[in-house]
Amino acid sequence: MANKNIYEVFDEFKKAKSKADRLAALKRNDTKALRDVLMGAFHPSIQFTVDKIPDFKRVKMPAGMSYDHMSGALSRIYLFMKDNPRVPEGLTEKRKNEILIQILEALEEEEADVFISILKKDLKVPYLTPALIDEAFPGLLPQS
Repeated sequence: MANKNIYEVFDEFKKAKSKADRLAALKRNDTKALRDVLMGAFHPSIQFTVDKIPDFKRVKMPAGMSYDHMSGALSRIYLFMKDNPRVPEGLTEKRKNEILIQILEALEEEEADVFISILKKDLKVPYLTPALIDEAFPGLLPQS
């Protein structure tokens, strides 16, 4: 079975009627991309430098037909992290915005929204909390 897009995992999570069902949805869809999204959005030491999301063209594409996927986009998210040593010296804010636009325009519209939500540290998924994430994936986030 192919992995679901992250927004599809979150849609499944939102439809769950109980905490047990929500936990099962997370565990059933456990992928590196999902864990990376959760870490980016909830890990307190991961902060982003993006203050404003640049305007970009939202392209409606059939599911699975985008130019990129969340895993590919997440492989470049470090470029927008505060104090990440992998960010090339001299990378300007203008160039970061250009890269961000390229990333967002290559993703399915709903996945682009998830990527933006990571940068804003707000996935807007009811009941998705650090405590629940720790229950589903122990050790993924630091203990508070």
